[in-house]
Amino acid sequence: MLRLDEPEELEAALAKRDYGNWLHAVLHQFHSRRDPAAASLPQLMAAADAATLVLELDEAELLPFRASFEQFVPAYLAWLAQREVQGWHWSDGESDHRIAPAALPGVTLRGRIDRLDHGPGAASQLIDYKTGSAEALRRKVKTPLEDTQLAFYAALLDADERFRACYLALDDAKAPLEIEHVGVHRTAVEMLEHVGSEWQRLRDGEPMQALGESPVCDTCEARGLCRRDHWGAR
Repeated sequence: MLRLDEPEELEAALAKRDYGNWLHAVLHQFHSRRDPAAASLPQLMAAADAATLVLELDEAELLPFRASFEQFVPAYLAWLAQREVQGWHWSDGESDHRIAPAALPGVTLRGRIDRLDHGPGAASQLIDYKTGSAEALRRKVKTPLEDTQLAFYAALLDADERFRACYLALDDAKAPLEIEHVGVHRTAVEMLEHVGSEWQRLRDGEPMQALGESPVCDTCEARGLCRRDHWGAR
């Protein structure tokens, strides 16, 4: 909210984050331009080449990640084929959304989603690509009210009870793995209610509470703002 960002460090070598950004770009390129009547494998590999050029990545530095990607491709295409048999099809991706929820008068929420699929019976499923730990994602969705990311996306899309949302783990030995946030519509409604009450409290003049907890605080870019390192001295 305060736009306080730490200076970015110059990194010479590609990092895991670069691989994640590249993989997002590859999948979006593939799905947004895919010809269902043609073979999928050449189209996916062409999308990988195109994303490398667009992001201006060094092919030699990308080589280890590209090797992992090429092992992942057959499993991804098999997963995709099974989804399409079940009636699910890619609808949209890398799209921006805004909403002005009634629970937050005068506030507009905005965000960008990775992917939205449509399926049987007018159902929709949001998919958020992840290259991190699948086990960490499972732990995250076990406590729905702590998984605010998928709930936030559900709120952005004004989801109803039929709406589904999941993380798609892309960097696991068994990838791709769907890790669903069950009942995400209910979580989104409750999240907006709680945020709305906090927002009203701040508008009434009450101070913002410091609610930091590890491991989020360990990597916070504004750690000194709430004086987290001095809490134990109180």
